[in-house]
Amino acid sequence: MKNIFPLLVFGLFLCFGFGCEDNDPDEKINFFLRINISEKLVSNSSGSFNILVSSNTKWTVEAKNTWLKSERTKGDGEMTVKISFEENTTDKRSGVVRFSAEGLNPVDLIVTQSELTFTNPIAGIPDPWIIKHDGFYYFCKADGGGINIAKSSRLSEFPPTKRIWNRPYDSGNTKLWNVDNIWAPELHYVDGKWYIYYAAGRPRAETDSYQYQRSGVLRAKTDDPMGEWEDLGMLYTGDNYQKGIVPTLDNTNYAIDLGVFRLNGQLFAVWSGNPPGSGDQWLYIATMENPYTISSSRSVISKPDKTWELYTGKLNEGPAFLKNKEKGKFFVIYSCNGSWTKQYRLGYIELNDTLSNPLNMSNWKKSPREVFFRCDDTSSVDGVNGVGHCSFTKSPDDTENWIVYHVKNRNDNTWSSGRSTFIQKFTWKEDGTPDFGEPVGWGEAVLLPSGETR
Repeated sequence: MKNIFPLLVFGLFLCFGFGCEDNDPDEKINFFLRINISEKLVSNSSGSFNILVSSNTKWTVEAKNTWLKSERTKGDGEMTVKISFEENTTDKRSGVVRFSAEGLNPVDLIVTQSELTFTNPIAGIPDPWIIKHDGFYYFCKADGGGINIAKSSRLSEFPPTKRIWNRPYDSGNTKLWNVDNIWAPELHYVDGKWYIYYAAGRPRAETDSYQYQRSGVLRAKTDDPMGEWEDLGMLYTGDNYQKGIVPTLDNTNYAIDLGVFRLNGQLFAVWSGNPPGSGDQWLYIATMENPYTISSSRSVISKPDKTWELYTGKLNEGPAFLKNKEKGKFFVIYSCNGSWTKQYRLGYIELNDTLSNPLNMSNWKKSPREVFFRCDDTSSVDGVNGVGHCSFTKSPDDTENWIVYHVKNRNDNTWSSGRSTFIQKFTWKEDGTPDFGEPVGWGEAVLLPSGETR
């Protein structure tokens, strides 16, 4: 027994000191192979770029076109690969660089070489809104004390705008609700007529706050949105709706960034508003009797409660609507964190079932993380320092989906350094959710929208 005890101690030492592993020979390792981008646009002149490969196995890389070359033919694990391209003398060409690993589906990088490009920003405008109708793009923006619209056959160029509406002024003891702070107008075509939804309020100097910001609606007097408009007044955004109620500053709540959508025959309004007794901003929804009359009390559908929404302030704002008709999905894309900070970004809520009641918050599911964000952290030069407040449109030939958004130009905590309008193409994931990719860089070449030429 005296000889056995030391052997037992030695055995325990081996087990705990070096690890008694339960090596299951049948345990399956999940191999993977990824690259950091799936598409790359390059100019017609010769050059090169780097691709980051992430993997836990050995892999190979092969350029499928003679004008493309990879500096290496194989690798193992995570590595950077340099891809070179030759000069192009045609308008446009595309090629493939394929990454492969045994037992895995190959991963292709699509390289497009063209001079048919543009660069962002296309304008120095915050809260950009672009809508396509009958082959033309209409750009809508706030401009000092009014609202302007531009018309263009091109998506990649923001033409000069025309003033279509001016704010009213107080007259004697008559104090109007919408004399100042004209914000984020949205141009919508509803039931055969043009409407603009906008935010406005009393002068900030009266209360040292924006607490009286409310939402109103304009209607075009003709079929031409570049023509005359009429003001249809404030929209009801309160908690105690009664049929026939006349909206006032007293019976409504703070409401900005209001937009409308139709689902299953019913028109809805969604906006960003304050919950009772708080300066936080949540997303609210209500039914509409017609494009200029809200017909229910507001119901909350989103509040900032995820870590990525709470870096700076407690804000959900700038709702925009996106439908994936092929997959039968409906999304509200919104902005979170302070728009004056570098943490501004996009998330979404998705209606669990498009036949369910959108007034019920439990029928909405929030994205697990932000879906669009970039921060170059630049202070002395312009860059992409937070992104948000988007709208959506199509390419001229209707084959591509495009997101319109603004970026914050510098990393300071102020609006004074500027916000600028960007556009870029997006696609859909297999599960039907939007794939916005990464925001493009300031001055980065982007392929022209499909159907648009020089």
